[in-house]
Formats: sequence, structure tokens, C-alpha cells
Amino acid sequence: MLVVMCHSRCPIIIQNYFAMFAMPSFFFMSGYCFKEKYLDDIWPFTKKRVTGIYWPYLKWSLLFLLLHNVFFYLNIYSDEYGFNGRVSALYSISDYLHHAVSIITKMEGHEQLLGAYWFLKSLFVGSFIFFFTVKMMRSSPWGLIVLLFLTVCLSYFNWSVPYFHIGTRECFAACFIYVGYLYKSHQLDWHRRPWLWCVAVLLVAVGSKYWYTTMRTYEYWIVLPYAITATLAILSVFYLSQRIAEKNDSRVTKFLVFTGDHTMELLTWHFLSLKIVSLLLVILYGLPIKQLSEFPVIETYARNGWWIAYFIVGVSVPLAGTYIYQKLGVKKENKE
Repeated sequence: MLVVMCHSRCPIIIQNYFAMFAMPSFFFMSGYCFKEKYLDDIWPFTKKRVTGIYWPYLKWSLLFLLLHNVFFYLNIYSDEYGFNGRVSALYSISDYLHHAVSIITKMEGHEQLLGAYWFLKSLFVGSFIFFFTVKMMRSSPWGLIVLLFLTVCLSYFNWSVPYFHIGTRECFAACFIYVGYLYKSHQLDWHRRPWLWCVAVLLVAVGSKYWYTTMRTYEYWIVLPYAITATLAILSVFYLSQRIAEKNDSRVTKFLVFTGDHTMELLTWHFLSLKIVSLLLVILYGLPIKQLSEFPVIETYARNGWWIAYFIVGVSVPLAGTYIYQKLGVKKENKE
């Protein structure tokens, strides 16, 4: 939900604050939920990664690729507006083939509407970097130190595996996965200490101004302060979760659990859902229809308060669609 809020172009101060730890939280939780039984047999782990990450990436990326020209004719893409000046064009057969090969072989080249899918490649590859590191180091903190050192070096030399472009981001993802694993394996409970929440809030606020970055772009010197800042912020989310659980409000809990269980749907459909608000703005303010393709939102209006509508729609539409789809599926099974 914080990722959707950032994509909705909320006020810069809020966007920069949440962007400091929103994506690392996913990697941390992946490590936190890692089961050590996989260390004895890599094949179940590999199967789970392929079916849970690579296959959804492949399926939805190829579907959205096939719909590229349809989206172009609907002005969801255009040759005038886009993301940071990058506009779109109609695809030829060779364009389709080029993007399809890139999607299949290196998890790149997916459509603009699936822009957040870069995370899936980092999680997929980072999981295996983490796996082999933890297999050698087990629960030793030295594994994290090695991964951080490699991340700094890869960032400094700007090096990556040719063609597959596996490098800094994937190694940094493995760092956060390892942190989550260490936190769980050593049964740490730092998140239960209220002072940590206060320190995290302050540190993220300072960091978002002086060493602001995201998982997508950063310089080598930011790796360590960013890792510390993001980790403390993630633990503060643990603390907040604990407080919510103590309130015993089943409605809030059920909503958050449902949202967490359907992260993939939210990741896949929220950019397209944001276009609903953009279309409303085009109609209300008489904007050119091609401005519908401004990505991810029509920024001028979003920064002036419309981000709230973008956020609500970006979260609720994918979740509501998922809920309805599941209910229809249950009814169909009952009839059969």
C-alpha cells in the first residue's frame, strides 16, 4: 500500500519518507519467512521461487505485452506523454519478439504498466544469492557483511552480469533477505521496544533528506546508511503491526491480511487502476485525451491533492477485483 501511495505522487516529503523502506520490506519479509528445511534440498526452494515469482512475472508480462497496441489505441500509451519524457509507440512484430525474448530470458522489457515488476527480478535472483550465501554461512552475521561488501563493490565499479544485467540491485536485495533471515533465526525482538520506533522515525526523516535513495538507484557510499535506515524502519513496521494486533480490530486485521495475501495482484493492476482517476481528470478539466498516458499519474493534479483519489483507487480496485473474482470462483465450485 505504501508503494501505491508513492506511485500516486503524494507530497514529496511523504513519498521520499516511505520510499526509503517500502521495497526493502518485501525482501526482509522474504528472509524472515525462509524455511531452513530448503537448505538440505535446493529443488523445492527452486520450484517455489519459479512458481511463485518467475511464472507470475512471465504470465502477466507477456499478456500486457500482447495488449501493448490495444493500450496505445486507447491512449493509455501515447507518443506525447509517458514516464519522465519516455513515450511509447506502436509495436511491430519484431518489437513484440524482442520484448518477449527479453521478458523470458532476463526478466526485463516488461510493459510500462508493470513498471513495479523490476522488484520481481530482484527478488527472484536475490533469493538465490541469499540461498547460496546462507548455505555456506548459515546464520552467521558474516554472510551479511560479505553481501554488503559485494553490493558496495558492484555499485562502485558499476558491474553486472552481461546480457542478464544481474548486479548491484540483486545483491542488495539479498542483503535485506539475509537481514530478515538473521532476525528470525536469532529470535530477535528489537521491534518490541518503543524507543526503536522513535529512532527509526527520526532516522528515516533525516535520511530521506540527506541520503535519500531507493532500491532502484543509489551510489556506493549510500549502501550502508540506507541499509541501516531501512532496516530500522522495517522493525518499526513490526512494532506498528504488534500494536494493531493488540487493538484486536478484526476488520483492520482482515483487510491487512487480505492485502498482504494478494500483493501480486496489487503489484500487477495498480498502475492500470490509476488510469481511472486520470480519465476522470481528463474529463473534468478538459485535458487532451493523450494526457491519459502520462505515467504513472497526471503529476500536476496529483501533487495538488488528487493523489488521495489515486491512492484509494490504486489500492481498492485491484483488491475489490480480486475479492469478487474469488467469490465468483467459490460460487462456481459450489455449483459444480
